[in-house]
This record gives sequence, structure tokens and C-alpha cells, in this order.
Amino acid sequence: MAPLFLTAACSTFPAAQMRLPGNLAAEAERQPFMEMSGWRSGTFAVGEYRGSYRRQLDRLSIAGLFKSSKGQADFEIEGPGISSTIEAECDVRERALTLGDTEFKPGRMALRCDFYAEGEPIPARFELQESRKFGADILTRNARRGEIGLAGQIVQFRSVHEVEGGALPVEDPIGYVFEQDGRAIGALELNGRPVLIVPYGTDLDRRRAMTVAATALATFWDPAVVE
Repeated sequence: MAPLFLTAACSTFPAAQMRLPGNLAAEAERQPFMEMSGWRSGTFAVGEYRGSYRRQLDRLSIAGLFKSSKGQADFEIEGPGISSTIEAECDVRERALTLGDTEFKPGRMALRCDFYAEGEPIPARFELQESRKFGADILTRNARRGEIGLAGQIVQFRSVHEVEGGALPVEDPIGYVFEQDGRAIGALELNGRPVLIVPYGTDLDRRRAMTVAATALATFWDPAVVE
């Protein structure tokens, strides 16, 4: 696969920004993933955190009817609240069948990560899955939902498909909103260079969990987005 700079729905909305919940649009700092590019591997810096990443996505297509995607996205991250480094090994899978103009996914998109510190497993989890239900609006058929559990923090996240100033949602994720107890606590914008959006005054534990989750979401190649 040729290197590319990943964006969500950028070919259709080159300058679009995701629509943020009101509390994030007004009182939050924007932390871009500096140094990150569209190559298979590289380094990044986001806020006070730094790290490196490696990723790939392999596709199999049979007569345009059956498509299978399988990939990895591994990263290491260090910074506040991390004693040495956190190492993540992530796997993404998806299988799809096309019948006429209709696509079925017997194996819907799923991303899962295992976490380590100095080579030893740590009690943390990350999972992202396609959340579309049968009959859902085709414009958001690539919706995703997920959760991270890290050092006592449990944070849910969902993909965002609404564009600021736009009337209709886009099919592919343009970003993600992080939530706890149904309240937005942060966001990740993906249209262009990834940007982590964190409210001012966010405590260290919550900030660390969102940063690790955002890194996983920013580094993996989404089968719905990568051509």
C-alpha cells in the first residue's frame, strides 16, 4: 500500500471540521499530533506525550464480491502519568460481501489493542467496533463505538459524522467524541492532521486515558477510509 496522509472523508470535505458538543467547542485546548504523517511508521508528539508508531493494512478482493481487510497498528507512548512507556499492539479486521448495490459485512470492522509496559502485559483494554444496525441510515453506515479501560479510567467513545455547518452527515468518521456517564469529556478530530481536544483543567488520569485512546484511533488505518 502506498503511503498516504489519512483523513476522514477529506476527499469530499477537504476543509470540513467535525461538529463538537458545545462544552468542547468553547472551553477546550486543541493538541495536534505533531510529526505524524501518513507513512507506515514514524513518531508523534501530542501535548506533553511523545511516541512512535508502526502500521499496515492488507486487503484481499475476489471478483469484487468478497473483500477482506486485516491490519496492525502498534505504538509506544510516554509522558505524564506513565512510569516508563505504554506499548500497544492493535489488530483490525473486516470482511464484506457485495451483492448488487448492497454490501453485507459478515465480519464487521473491529479494532482491539493489548497493552504492555516494559514487555509485560498490563490490565488495560481498548476496543472499537462498527456499530451500524440493520436498516440504519446509509450516510452513517461506518459508525463506530468503543471503550478504553486504563488505570481505573473507563472512557467510551463514538465516531462523529456531522460536519460543522453541514446539513447532512458524512459516511465515514470525521472524528470521535470521548464520553463518561454520557457526558462529552474530549474529542479527536481526524480531517487532516489528527487533533486531540481536551477541556482545560482535565485531570491527569482522564487526560492520559484519552491520549492513549486517541493515539490508537489516530494511528490505525480504517478499512472504510483508506483506499
